[in-house]
Amino acid sequence: MFAGLNTPEDYLRVIRNHKWLIIVPIVLCIGFAAVLCQWLPKTYRSSTLLYFEAQKVRYVKGVDAPESGADKPDAVIAARVHALKGVLYKPELLTRVAEEFHLYGYDKQTATPAQDDGVASRLRNLVQMDYKETDTTLVKVSFTDTDPNIARAVTARLADLFVQENTKGRDAITQNSTEFIQHEMDQLKVQLQAKERALGEFKQSHLGQLPEQMDSNVRAIDRLEGEVMSQQEMEKALNLRLESVDKAIREYEDPTSGDSPTQASRDPRLSRIKELERKLAGFLSAYKETYPDVAIVRNEIKQLQAMTTEDYNAIFVDQETVEVGGVKKGKRRLGDPYKMELVKQRDDILREKELVRLRQARIAADIKKYESRIEGTTLHQQELMSIQRDYENLQKNYQALLEKKLAVGMAGDLEKNQQGTQMRIVEPASLPTWPEKPNLIIVMFGGLAVGCALGFGSAFGIEIMRRGYVSAEEIEMTLGLPVLATISQFESAWPGSAKTPAWESRRQGRLLALPELVRGESAVPKETQVAVAPELVAMWYPRSAVAEQYRVAATRLGLIAGKQKSTVVCMSSALMGEGKTSTALNMAYVLSRDLNRKTVLVDCDLKRPTVRAYTGMESTVGLTEVLLGHKTLDDCLEYHEQLGIWVLSAGIEVSGTTALTHVDRLSELIQGLRERFEYIVLDSPPLLPVAEAMLIVRMADVVVHVIRARSTPRDVVTNAIKMIGQERAVAVVLNGVEAKDTPYSYYNYSNKAYESHDQQLLR
Repeated sequence: MFAGLNTPEDYLRVIRNHKWLIIVPIVLCIGFAAVLCQWLPKTYRSSTLLYFEAQKVRYVKGVDAPESGADKPDAVIAARVHALKGVLYKPELLTRVAEEFHLYGYDKQTATPAQDDGVASRLRNLVQMDYKETDTTLVKVSFTDTDPNIARAVTARLADLFVQENTKGRDAITQNSTEFIQHEMDQLKVQLQAKERALGEFKQSHLGQLPEQMDSNVRAIDRLEGEVMSQQEMEKALNLRLESVDKAIREYEDPTSGDSPTQASRDPRLSRIKELERKLAGFLSAYKETYPDVAIVRNEIKQLQAMTTEDYNAIFVDQETVEVGGVKKGKRRLGDPYKMELVKQRDDILREKELVRLRQARIAADIKKYESRIEGTTLHQQELMSIQRDYENLQKNYQALLEKKLAVGMAGDLEKNQQGTQMRIVEPASLPTWPEKPNLIIVMFGGLAVGCALGFGSAFGIEIMRRGYVSAEEIEMTLGLPVLATISQFESAWPGSAKTPAWESRRQGRLLALPELVRGESAVPKETQVAVAPELVAMWYPRSAVAEQYRVAATRLGLIAGKQKSTVVCMSSALMGEGKTSTALNMAYVLSRDLNRKTVLVDCDLKRPTVRAYTGMESTVGLTEVLLGHKTLDDCLEYHEQLGIWVLSAGIEVSGTTALTHVDRLSELIQGLRERFEYIVLDSPPLLPVAEAMLIVRMADVVVHVIRARSTPRDVVTNAIKMIGQERAVAVVLNGVEAKDTPYSYYNYSNKAYESHDQQLLR
């Protein structure tokens, strides 16, 4: 993740730093675009506007009206414009214009067909016809040429010829269309008549088996099947009645044959009365009281009720003895109305059964007939559908031709009477003043865009390629190393005149006199004047956010070191000027003062020693003399009372640059320091430019690598980390971080009174 350009201030800073790299490409590209506009050939387009006057007779199909209604206006407009383009792009019209204005050296007398086609094709590409979507009655015709006067003249001439050709074309189209449609209608009429005869003959020969009669045949079969069921029910009822009548006749003829004791003494008069009562009940269920048969039956019942049995037998019954096997069994009744009625009922039932049988046979025959019709319909349906389809298609074609003939005739009449669509010029051809090609605005803006892309792209590309690390999260994700702290710029903690860098103050020959501000009691008087540089923020401004971050770094360093009795910490950096020495001083101060650890600071940068300048110590013997054997360790160690730490400076002998070749003595020196101090802070030289730095790094328990935010290139940091290796613990301190780049907010623990007092001392 790259977090170097994440605020508007970052982008403004990049623009300020690379302003000339941005301005020069923009100016060059705009100048090139201006030269290009002057150098490129210019073409001018002249246009004229034509108006279609709507027809006075509205909504006539085929006469400038949509054939499919008003639901597809786009298709109608497209068809109209296509037809108009066919008129405007006619080769005869275009070559006539080319001859009149001597375009492209064209001469009709000497031109060949190939030249005619070439000139017509060239003009067709330069002539355009457009219509406005908001107003479809307006059509714009335009022409392009290098000379604006010729462009206007050609456009005006094209418009005139276009109007004339359109009027002539409509008349010719009307006449030709009428003749063609009439010829087609005559042929279709003959085919239609032949197809009508074939259809009639087919229906006549297959009457009853046509598809449209299928439903009626099916309904007839359903009706006949219902009649079959009703006849079957009737036959069952007649059989039951016949059995009942036969039983009654048998019982009447042989009274002794019954099982009931009342059958032997049957009274014919009473039997007749009961029979009449049943008959009367049947009549009353079907007819009213005034029905004649009802009255007749009632009178007969009354007569029989008024008689006695002897009178009834004397009048209606002749009796004779019946012998069976020489034995007299009884009397046989002759002329009995009751029996005669039963016999008559039996004969009627038999006749009705015969009628039912005949009706069933007739119904079965009808069902077979209709079934055969249905089978025939299925067989002849495809043939009939083919004939009907051809007939309907011929009808539709004939009807369409008839409608077109009427429409074309009406269109011709409208044209003759000036009632149809008319075309006229509403806006004459204009004289163009601004070239169509090249588009100067687009070219200039294109030059500006290309210049901006080159300028800003180069500036931001260089910035991104040179960009260093910005945040602790970025370092942890890229390098995979823990970050002890992100140290803000020291200027954020310096008040007033203290913002002048220490090296500049020393160069001007003056030292900053600042009181030591410590928490609680101190062995050094507060008014003691010292020459400690303002970079030692942890001492001068212990309540600032920068000092707090140094305390965080020292605490995390203690966690990494663990419970070792003595820890050697090497402060390293890839290049010079990354804040390695100031970080070592502040870390040593915090370890000694805040964490109460006995600490010694060793200046191992023998080529460019700066610890002595930062601490304000005088030039004394140091590490060089010890390594060369000129002095002992005790002779060179010096206690700094203000800082509360022991300092072993680089030394004063010139031959100190070769002192690090005595690796064994340096190792023995560090071992001796381990026995006397809890933390040994080594201020090593830069890793990349100084070869001896690797000797110092390998003697440390923990390497604290200092990286300056936004400054140290990433590839440089990567190479330095590879040189350190993985044999020892490595942590990172991100130095010089701007306030807006911090991943969280620092809290400033300095109070206003403290800052005000400090500023007064600085004055």
